[in-house]
Amino acid sequence: MNKFVLATFLACVCLTPVVVQAEELQDQRIVGEWEGMREQGGKCRFLAWNSKFTSDGRFEISFYADKNKSKPISTEVGRWKAIDGKNELKTDGVPTAEVYLYTVIDSDTIKYVNTVKDPSADCQADYEFVEHRIKK
Repeated sequence: MNKFVLATFLACVCLTPVVVQAEELQDQRIVGEWEGMREQGGKCRFLAWNSKFTSDGRFEISFYADKNKSKPISTEVGRWKAIDGKNELKTDGVPTAEVYLYTVIDSDTIKYVNTVKDPSADCQADYEFVEHRIKK
């Protein structure tokens, strides 16, 4: 291979963009089914929920008015993006995203802190909660 061909080949390889799928950037530790609860008497009203985060960046969260999850309130679906300790949830049809800082405690426990004020959120206070993986 002559020097010109080699130089041309190397230039093409170096200048070729690398395409990375969005899922590869996601924190895959969040993928799965989870449950959480805001306790009575906290900064926000009581709320229990089940959430499902899929590897294609979609989520579904069902909210309940009681600990036994027998009184459904609503279900939200949308897109999620979690990178470097920040999880952004963009509910379908809602113009703004909710942003949470998170810490993975272990493979079955994640601690979230809501620090971003979102006018569409049900609770404007800064609050923390823990989600636990649902074992099947």
